[in-house]
This record gives sequence, structure tokens and C-alpha cells, in this order.
Amino acid sequence: MNNQPKLRLARAYVVIQKYNTTYSPEIALVRGTIFPELYFPYQRGEIGNYE
Repeated sequence: MNNQPKLRLARAYVVIQKYNTTYSPEIALVRGTIFPELYFPYQRGEIGNYE
């Protein structure tokens, strides 16, 4: 009854990261992450500059 083709809908790509330092719980709650490597605050006027 199921005549639909078997297609792969999505594939996740996750970069392996080294576990270095972490923020304190208080700072992590404000910044939204415990990992400094993942903290990229929004900068108004810097559209498209992700480096």
C-alpha cells in the first residue's frame, strides 16, 4: 500500500568541538550558552559578517 519513494529528508552536520572552559552559571544565563566558543552576540549593522 505504501508506494512512496524512500527519500532522505535531512542530514545533520555537527562539527566536533573540544570541551574547553565554561562560563559561570550566572553569566551563562545572560549569554544563553555555557560555552564561550558558541557566544556570538548580535551586532547591529554587521549584516553578513560572521567571522
